[in-house]
Amino acid sequence: MKLYMMRHGETSWNKIRRIQGQSDIDLNEAGREAARLTSKALKDFRFDAAYTSPLSRARETGEIVLAGRDIPLIEDERLKEANFGPYEGADLNELYEKKEPILDFFDRPHKMTLIEGAETPAQVVERSKIFLEEFILPMEKEAESVILFTHGAFIHGMLTNMYKRDVRDFWKGPKLKNCSISTAELKDGRFCVLSEAEVLY
Repeated sequence: MKLYMMRHGETSWNKIRRIQGQSDIDLNEAGREAARLTSKALKDFRFDAAYTSPLSRARETGEIVLAGRDIPLIEDERLKEANFGPYEGADLNELYEKKEPILDFFDRPHKMTLIEGAETPAQVVERSKIFLEEFILPMEKEAESVILFTHGAFIHGMLTNMYKRDVRDFWKGPKLKNCSISTAELKDGRFCVLSEAEVLY
């Protein structure tokens, strides 16, 4: 089985480097256009199942990419982005000026301490591990191709599990641009990453 993990299209908050997390921010027009172009690039790909984060930026990306296909897009709470708690909506540049502790999420993922209301990278890795083990692994014999519409940190959590990396390497690998796709193959209960951060627009 092949698993396609797609990051949502661009939003206005992405553009100005504002932390989104689980805040529900819509795609901007550039994000919609990138999703439309990606949809054209994937027109010959067959998907047996499609799942999305319930956040509108991921769901709309999925709706655009799957437009014209007879395949339901199923929401799953487990596919949400990392929760940044009190820092959601904050400007990253201002956070760096103030040297706020949430920056460890991005710069020292293995060192981040608990912040009330927010997830650590280790918790995202654990959440994605549970999702993969309890939901994706049982699908191996049922589907040949599954696509997920989700978020950057959550995809890094899945990749961390697939590579069996330590959380210190949470961000290892290429930058996951908006609408980029990372692909893994699931065979005999094991994941093999085939590509990361592929951009088709």
